[in-house]
Amino acid sequence: MSIHIDSCAASDTLVVHTGSSVYELIVLQGDGDVLVRGGSHFTGFQRVRFLGSTADGSSLTPRTIEIGLRMIFTSGDQSIVTSPVQSVSRRPGTVPKVCATAE
Repeated sequence: MSIHIDSCAASDTLVVHTGSSVYELIVLQGDGDVLVRGGSHFTGFQRVRFLGSTADGSSLTPRTIEIGLRMIFTSGDQSIVTSPVQSVSRRPGTVPKVCATAE
């Protein structure tokens, strides 16, 4: 299962459980920017760019959260890579729109 964030409405919240943390991502409009909180790097909500998911660090599934892969965020010149995703769920934001789930 995977979720492509471009198919989500602005203000949708994605709750992602990885092997070691829980992340909340609030989708913003546009180019992959999200507000994220969770893990040791994001103790409070911070605006970052969500690049996508990777298995090995060399290939990237752009703007997609995929079970079993690691999420990659950038903030300034820093890249943050999570442990592998175990589950993801979506809470609709204030704008009603379907967030597509690909299988």
